[in-house]
Order: sequence, then C-alpha cells, then structure tokens
Amino acid sequence: MASERLKRFTWVCCLMVVVAMANLANADRITLEELLLPAESYWNGSDGSGGFRGGSCHFSNNYNAVWGSWDGFSYSNITDSTTGGIAGQYSAVTRKGQAGSANYAIAYVGWTKPPTITLDTPDIVRGVYVTNNNTAYYSMLNGDPFAKKFGGKDGSERDWFLLTITGKDDKGSVTGMVEFYLADFRFKDNTADYIVKTWEFVDLTALGTVKSLAFSLSSSDVGVFGMNTPAYFAVDTIVLGPPFVDGRCYTDAGINGYVGLDGRHAAPTDEDAVINPIFRGWASSIISYAPAPGVDPLWSEPNKALGPVTGNNLDIVSLGDLNKSQIDSNQPPGQIVLAFDETIRNGKGYDFVVFENGWISQMNTSGGSVAGQMFAELGYVEVSSNGQDFVRFPAVSLTPERVGVYGTIQISNIYNLAGKHPNAYGICTGTPFDLQEIADDTKVISGNVDINNIKYVRIVDIPGSGDFRDKADRYIDPSTWPYWDCFVGNHPIYDAWPTFGSGGFDLEAVGVLNEQKYSADINLDGVVDMYDFALLASTWRGHFGQANWIAQCDLAQPRNYVVDADDFAVFADQWLQAEKWRNK
Repeated sequence: MASERLKRFTWVCCLMVVVAMANLANADRITLEELLLPAESYWNGSDGSGGFRGGSCHFSNNYNAVWGSWDGFSYSNITDSTTGGIAGQYSAVTRKGQAGSANYAIAYVGWTKPPTITLDTPDIVRGVYVTNNNTAYYSMLNGDPFAKKFGGKDGSERDWFLLTITGKDDKGSVTGMVEFYLADFRFKDNTADYIVKTWEFVDLTALGTVKSLAFSLSSSDVGVFGMNTPAYFAVDTIVLGPPFVDGRCYTDAGINGYVGLDGRHAAPTDEDAVINPIFRGWASSIISYAPAPGVDPLWSEPNKALGPVTGNNLDIVSLGDLNKSQIDSNQPPGQIVLAFDETIRNGKGYDFVVFENGWISQMNTSGGSVAGQMFAELGYVEVSSNGQDFVRFPAVSLTPERVGVYGTIQISNIYNLAGKHPNAYGICTGTPFDLQEIADDTKVISGNVDINNIKYVRIVDIPGSGDFRDKADRYIDPSTWPYWDCFVGNHPIYDAWPTFGSGGFDLEAVGVLNEQKYSADINLDGVVDMYDFALLASTWRGHFGQANWIAQCDLAQPRNYVVDADDFAVFADQWLQAEKWRNK
C-alpha cells in the first residue's frame, strides 16, 4: 500500500510540473487555444475591448455597436464548413484550426484599419497559417448576388483572390510585403485553378524583424464600390522567432553499448560495465567487403566488425576514403555488407544500431577542429531482406560548408547517417535506425524488401567533400511544419576529408535491438521513470527544428512533430513500466 501511495504521489508531482510547464511553454507558437469559448461559438468584439490577445500577440478588432458589425479579427471554434453567405462568416472552411485544433481567428478587411497583429516585442515571424472562410470560399466557388463565380461559366476567366501581409517595425516603417493567393484561376490549364480549402503556411521571414503585421485583400472581381469578393480569410498558428539555431534539427541521442550494474550508462572500461541488455544480437558474418583503394592492411580485416561492440577505437574495419581524382572518375566509395543470425524487425522505436569510432574533439585547431563538436566519418545505411534489393535510409546533412582534413561537425545537423555518435576514449555510443522510416519506399511497398525480415545491412562510406548528398524528402509533410531546410534534402554532405590510412568510415559493430514495448522509455534504459520525465520536460512544447527538439519525446502516433499533451498522455499511461529485457 505504501508503495502505491508513493507511486501516486510521484505521479501527481509529475502532473503538477507538466501543467506548470504548459503555462510556461515556449511562446514561439501562437495557437489561440488558450482562448475560452463555448462549443460552436465565436467572439466578435461586441464587448468593446478593441481586440484580443493570443500568446504574446494582440489581434485588432473594431466593433460598431450601432450596426452590430465588426472588422479586424474575431475568433471561433465553429465546425460548420458548408454554410456560405453572411451566416458563414465565423467559419473556416477547414472546420478546425490548424493541425486539428479547436480555435482559429477570422479576419474581415472592412472600412476602418486593416486587421493587424501586434507583437509585444519586435521579433522575426517565421510564418502564419491561413485558409479561406466559408463566406469567401462559397462566393468564389458558386458566386453570390454581389460577386461572381471564379472562372466564370466555363472556368476560363482569369480570377484571383490575393492576401498581402505587410510587416512594420517598432517605428511604423514598412519592412516588406509578402503575397499569398487564396484563390488563383490564372493558369492556362484550367485544371490547375484552385481555391484554398486547407491550412497553408505562409513564410514571413522575408519581412525581417517586425513589431506588427497588417493584412489586406484584393481580387480580380471589383465594382464601383471596390472589391466584390467577400473580404474574409482565416488565420491560425503564428510561428515566432528566428529559424532553428545553426540549423540544428536532430538532437537525437545515441544508444550506449555498455551499462553499469545499476543499469545506467557506463564506459566499457568501468569495472562493473556489461553489454547493454537492450541488444539481442550482433552482426554475425561478412557477405562482402569492398574498401576504397589505399586502406592500410592494419585496418582492412572485416571480421573486426562482427560480434558485440567493444568501445575500442582500434577494433575497426575501414571502408577507406576517396580522393578528389577518384571521385571525379566515379570510383565507387568503400562499402561492407553484414548478415545477422537475429532477424531485424520493424518494432516500436529504433531497431538496430551502427557503431563507428568517431570522437568528440577537445580542442580548436587550424585544421577545422572545434572543441565540443564531433570528429565524424559518416556513412549511408542500407538494409535488405534478400541480399539483392537494398533500401537506403533517407538522411539529412545540414553542415553548411567543407570542414577540412581534421574538421568536426555539429551532430545535431545530421540525421540517419551512421557515424554521428562518439565511440572512443571511454564513450561508447552508436547511431540508431528505425525501419519505419523506410516503410513508404517503393521496394518496401512492392515486397522486395520486408522490413520485418531484414537480414542484411550495408554501410557505404561518404567522402566528406560535398560531392555526395543526402535525401530527406519523406520526413515531414511540408504543410505541417515550416522548417524547410531540415528535411527538403539534396544537401551536400561534409565531414573530415580527405582522410588516410584508416580513412573514411570505420565500422566497429552493428547491434540488433530488443523491440521497445514502452515508447515512453525515452532514454532506453528499460524503465519509464523520472529520467525519462526529465527529458520530456526539457523539450515540452518544443517542436521539430528547435535546438531542444528530442524526436523520441514525440510519443503519440501519428507524429505531429511537437511535444504536447498527447505525448504526455502516452507517457502517463506507461509510467513506471519496465521492459522485460531490463533484468536479464
């Protein structure tokens, strides 16, 4: 009974902390969800307050009590997406806010001041989500007594409905303007014509640092009294602050090869260190080994890559490194194919881990080394179930330029490339891979590669000259998050180059993970506890693209790339649960 009370007390404490964190959440996303409304209702300024606040922003409103009319911004949670005309003025055609949220704002450009969002302090606005409201949408779609049907009777008329967003600094000077078409019928091919009916992100970084944003509308349909198209649109989720710090998107931790007797991470040299029981198998045989020319014989024994990780930076096999002339002559980079007695399956979370022998630099040098960054030799990772058809993990490399012969890289700029985690000088971590990330590859869909029956892993060296590129075009739906450079792909890959002797990727081991039953075990020590809660707390309300982003904290499925209440609910459900392998 006492232990149950302690468990409940601990959990209540956790809940209180999370609630507090929610109130102090990162203020860089204005979602309007804190605004309280009865179900299926709206606020239009009839209280005479002159506007409302959303996070660190003020939304203007002008209400005329005599006429019962308003312009500027209102806010709503109405889910009716079918009613047009004036009765639909408080409805977004999407039925919900951006990302399925309840609240959203409706803007009406009237005869007074333009709808204006004013920031508490000047800041960069990364962007805002917009869509049409019912009144404007159905007017353009069908026409109404005052406005035409867009495209005309046969769809050939070149109509358009344009939103213009003007940034102003704290002195009222214009910093720039951004345009976005809420409807566009100007295409030669009429099938390309559109009226926006989903939430669309408008990038506003070109405006620079602003104090306010003013919104205006224009249309191809005008009459003697001005624009005929109803002057409405909807707004939600304003993203503030400069783009991600140094491009850092991928702050995923490596998986430790060793633990101490208390189950915590340990160096291989610790007296009580044992192989991490999270591993259920290791590479068992070499299928092929084809290094680049010039590998020193000391580092060319492929069997050193078999069996458990050792943490010994001499216990490696080198794939070699290509020089410039070899790259220019299309010489293939070094590669190795390994087989496994333990089949690798697509379970929850990560499925296998690749260990290289990179290390964290302790000094700054003229050769490109930066203390605290990683001396890494990177490699592509590919998997196969039949030994013939391989699928390469889509990867990311955001290192901005060549780093030099002894250069280091910021590992949070790297994703799904082996070698980004240190495994030398007392630290033994490897880079994990999740087979779910290749589930939509054509070879997987066709059945040529079975991600529940992976028997082979191929590592291909990447010469760090920038001639080889990443591919990351499947990570995030572009309509969901605006961190384009984090996932678009086709970036040049840089690491220390050229290297010699044991140059290029140095493989130490590849381990197969026990399937993770409890995804809330964020640090992968086998139990959902306060250590995991600390990680969840550290990135609460953080989202993809921020320096504090931890992918494993995005627990709820499908992923929405923000750590929020849905993820906390998963964490709560798994609190103090332990994996079976923990006590082996």
